[in-house]
Amino acid sequence: MSNQDSISNKTKSQCNYNNNVDKHVSSLFGPVDDNDDDYNDNNDYYDDENEQVPRSPFVLAGLPPEPQDGNIEYKLKLIDPNPDRLQHLITQMNWRLKEGHGEALYEIGVEDCGTLSGVSHEELQASLVTLRKMADSLHASITILFERKVENDRHIVEVLVRKVPDDQHFIDLRVAVLGTVDSGKSSLIGVCTYGELDNGHGRARLNLFRHVHEIQSGRTSSIAHEILGFNDSGESIDYGTYRTPREICDRSTKIITFADLAGHTKYVRTTIFGLSAHAADFAMLCVDAPSSVVDTTREHFSYAITLDVPVFVVINKIDLCSKA
Repeated sequence: MSNQDSISNKTKSQCNYNNNVDKHVSSLFGPVDDNDDDYNDNNDYYDDENEQVPRSPFVLAGLPPEPQDGNIEYKLKLIDPNPDRLQHLITQMNWRLKEGHGEALYEIGVEDCGTLSGVSHEELQASLVTLRKMADSLHASITILFERKVENDRHIVEVLVRKVPDDQHFIDLRVAVLGTVDSGKSSLIGVCTYGELDNGHGRARLNLFRHVHEIQSGRTSSIAHEILGFNDSGESIDYGTYRTPREICDRSTKIITFADLAGHTKYVRTTIFGLSAHAADFAMLCVDAPSSVVDTTREHFSYAITLDVPVFVVINKIDLCSKA
């Protein structure tokens, strides 16, 4: 680690303290004061003077220690590295991009142990210049996801680095959608890919149904696919703006392909086939909030775990739950 990345004895003691704190507790979020003066600062490190820095709606209490593998990299600061150090940083970024299949997250102002030390405004600008130089050398793009201030007017920034593989037009991510019948899987995909809310009577799901009996019953019995695109700035590109998949793909650097799988136990073979044969990168498990977790939900979760597919959970229909 270079001199720029070295830390003081005081900071080291803070790191040791953080390592002794449970990572789930240390990554808790707290609410932000709406009158926070942070929202009124100028942001000189943007090329466009009118472009605003995305602000995090939360204040981090700390992060887990930096993972050795994966696509997340912590950097306290990156200020004017010498040529050898710069080449090392570029190689490191390239490795993180490969770990993330074309995407990497850089946390600027964060120690390797997860301590949120922050950097000054001048150090932040210099670090972003170096980060952009690193990305340019790999023909990658960078997008600032959010920026927050910590104590003593110091900044923390999360930056997304994205590089489309040389043999691809965009980054392709496949998500299998699991969940019991009537959990709102098809409606959720329809809302995400068409950019319009459901009318409460299942209009959003009609675009995914392929058979008459699916339209009549409102239940999926086959495997349906829809895509959602994102550009370099992280803005969504969907059927609400463009009519054909080709138009979406031509304008996107990242495409998420949703595979809508059947939730009824009658079509369990179709569900397992869709989860395995389509080589899903992730499984989205939809949970119906009023009904909570049922046997079919547990079964679908076990299918994903057995096939070693990472799972994330979406709780749907929360508007139907009582406030009590």
